[in-house]
Amino acid sequence: MYLFEMKDLPKSADKAALEWDRGVRVPSREGKRIALPLDQRLCYFPLQEGRQFLLYLPRGGQREAWFGGTDEEPFLVEMNPEVIEHFLSSSGSAEAFYNYLVPESVTTLSGETGVPYRRQGDIFAARFCGEQYFEKRLARLLGNRANVHNSRFRVLGTRHEARGTVVTIDEGGVQSKTLVRGTIEAPDHKPLVLDDGIYLLDQTRHIVHPTKAD
Repeated sequence: MYLFEMKDLPKSADKAALEWDRGVRVPSREGKRIALPLDQRLCYFPLQEGRQFLLYLPRGGQREAWFGGTDEEPFLVEMNPEVIEHFLSSSGSAEAFYNYLVPESVTTLSGETGVPYRRQGDIFAARFCGEQYFEKRLARLLGNRANVHNSRFRVLGTRHEARGTVVTIDEGGVQSKTLVRGTIEAPDHKPLVLDDGIYLLDQTRHIVHPTKAD
């Protein structure tokens, strides 16, 4: 819904306080406060009964999309505008929007194993194998394409860190796959314990700046 169509602007999204200001050009978050542009061209779509939201702002020849609100704690992240197109083409289905964010690698693996995927913020985890020491055998099989880390390790260059055994698989100098048996930790989130097997990790799709995701 366009801002000019709204009788009252939302003041909160669960734990997040929403502050609308004509002087704000780019949405931002500081702690529990989310600053948003008071721009009549902006479209605001509430999700989860207002706990989260989508923003769409066409500005000149550019389009901006933002996803924010409260997960465990307040968050805000810029998304590719195609998420808005997908959301509208699905008649504003929140379920379709959330499913659109799940990495294909995660949905495929979860579908094959029958084990539901898990999530910590923008990081998804799908159980790859429950066999003990499987990650070490996998590393031996892949040779120099695999690196085994047994100390704290940043997941996919994000603010999430893994403790335990981490296997990264490189393809052409690019870290393309990350497998973990251990615990994932990140600011504003409870630890995600993945100790019943080795898990494939992947990040939410369609984020504009993946390594800076909130």
